[in-house]
Formats: sequence, C-alpha cells, structure tokens
Amino acid sequence: MIHVDNVTMKYPIPKRLSECFLYPLRKSQRRIAIRGVSLYVAEGACVGLLGPNGAGKTALLKLIGGLLYPTEGRVFVNGYETQKQNNSARQSVSYVLNEDRGFYWRLTGIQNLEFFAALDSLFGAKMRARISELLNLTGLNGAEDIPVSGYSSGMRQRLVCCHAIKFT
Repeated sequence: MIHVDNVTMKYPIPKRLSECFLYPLRKSQRRIAIRGVSLYVAEGACVGLLGPNGAGKTALLKLIGGLLYPTEGRVFVNGYETQKQNNSARQSVSYVLNEDRGFYWRLTGIQNLEFFAALDSLFGAKMRARISELLNLTGLNGAEDIPVSGYSSGMRQRLVCCHAIKFT
C-alpha cells in the first residue's frame, strides 16, 4: 500500500559564483518539481506514471522509495512514513535506477551477485539457492557466466533487478 498525502517537492537552484559574493545572505531560489500530489495505491495494484519530461515522475518515485524526503506533505509505504520510519518503509520498496554503475564489468553476472549477497551476509548453499532463484525469476539463467561487459542493456537492467530484490 502506498499513500502519498499532499506532497510538494522543491529543489534549491544553485547560485552562480557571482551571486555568492554579491549576495551571500540571500536564500537560493527553489524549483518546484511536485506540487500538492496525493495518491493512493492499494496492495497488489499496478500503476504507471505518464507525463512529459520535468513533470516530477522520477522525483515522486524517489519519494516513495525513501531516497528523497518531501518538502511538504507525507509519504507512507505499508503504513510506515518514509520520512520518520525510512528503514521500515524501505523494507517493502526497491528502487532501480537507470544506471548500473554498481557492477564490476569484468566479473560475471553470478560473481557480481555473489559479491552483493556476501555484503548482505548471505553465504554458502543459501546464497547459491537465492541467486539461482533470482536468475530464474529475471530470465538471466544461462547468462550468469558471461562477464557483465558482454551483457546487453536489457540484461544489465535485469541484473540490476536481481540486485534490488533483497537477498535476505
């Protein structure tokens, strides 16, 4: 369950260097990315966000994922407020960024997943079983021994999904 309650998100616009010297005490201006958005997504529902560039789609997803906090309003995920109970709220949310900079390109897909599993304190047979499950879930089984540098963009994105799904 996701509940977004009258959320506004404002980003500061950086001052130019000359403005820092001429007007050091003047507050920086702010750009409004989201203004007064409210929505409710029931458990099990599937929702898509559509809109032009700059409409605030990514900012809203980052707010729901607990990566950003709203300037005004509140965001709840499974009853937990992301600003006050971020760790609990993030247990139910995975946010996959377009970038896949976290992977080691010279390592294979399975070696990358083993590394991240170890960071989550998962080892041995449990780790191998979980990685096998994730590879099957994302359709990467059969490609796990290929270096990530040889993956297509779609394959790398699916590897990102494997990493985003919790190991524990």
